[in-house]
Amino acid sequence: MTMNTEMTTYIDYIKNVNGRILLGCDGFVDETYEIVEVRNSQTDYSAMKKLKQFGELIVERADGGVGVELVPKRRCEGGFGINTGRVAAMLGLKPLLPGLYGENEIDPAYDPFKENCELLSLGDPALTIALEFGDGKVLMSNLEAVSSLTWRDVEQRLGKEKIHELFTGVDILGLGYWSLTANFDELFEGFMAQYETSEPPRRMFFDFADIKKKSSGAFMKTLDLIKPFNSKIPMTFSLNEHEVLELFSRIGVDRPELTPEAIAPALTVAREKIGFDELVVHTPAFAAASNAADGEAWAIQERQTNVLRLAGAGDSFNGGYLCASLGDLPIKARLVIANAVTAFFVTHAIPPTKDELIAQIEKASDK
Repeated sequence: MTMNTEMTTYIDYIKNVNGRILLGCDGFVDETYEIVEVRNSQTDYSAMKKLKQFGELIVERADGGVGVELVPKRRCEGGFGINTGRVAAMLGLKPLLPGLYGENEIDPAYDPFKENCELLSLGDPALTIALEFGDGKVLMSNLEAVSSLTWRDVEQRLGKEKIHELFTGVDILGLGYWSLTANFDELFEGFMAQYETSEPPRRMFFDFADIKKKSSGAFMKTLDLIKPFNSKIPMTFSLNEHEVLELFSRIGVDRPELTPEAIAPALTVAREKIGFDELVVHTPAFAAASNAADGEAWAIQERQTNVLRLAGAGDSFNGGYLCASLGDLPIKARLVIANAVTAFFVTHAIPPTKDELIAQIEKASDK
């Protein structure tokens, strides 16, 4: 394809993207801070730029204690549902987001999403304290609200009639943060029960988050639970570079070099072993995928400068990939769109509009 033909395909798709997306069922409020490295005055200080510096400081003072000064950067929404769904919202879709947004009223952190997302609150959100650096982040969460959520809670809060309405006509269904959700398997079974007699979605999407947090036994149990449903609803499993290597280790796939040429075929081996339709990996340097019908593809991601926000970057990639999966785009194009969403998000701290996404793709060297 010529460059013009490529961009015409992207423009036509993005301008006309449509579909019904349902994502559940977590919800966090993120309080994000930076760490003061050197303070000159009340208003003049320099922040710690590298995550490694923080790690070295902890190791250096491991026999005593570590005290750091925190400066608040923002208090905002967090979690798989809202972080992923807001990409769809910015592209003119109105995602359905059952989650934890407030017991009696929506927490102010979610106010920007009341109009362009359908928020259905199941209780109070969990709290995450995020320490943000120029090259990474440390997330510390009180998970009680998320880990105690059950499918019975969802039924009692929403009612069976509303649940039936929510799950009807869905194109893409998403469930996130397995490693943070104690009742993930039960929630998945609740999701699947909605399609015992009704039309299933075109695809289901998972972001398990940090799978190192749970045992191999629990991990394999969940994979075995999901696998039989793949023939009815094609399953996509998205991971970052650390998570994909952990997946390979746990299922006995030889660890490849972290290059797209090596990762893509390894994804195929892993995908066939776990019985999923699609595996996707996103890294700061590239994204790659293996799909049962479309084969393998990858797209190079330019490393961004002037980064404003890293927390939520992976969810933004997932949101872009979900939206790109609503139509019939080839796998490479889906990765390019997801990369462009990520690049825009980390440099602007919000997802792109349709026009901004098109402009970001035009800048990409690999499309």
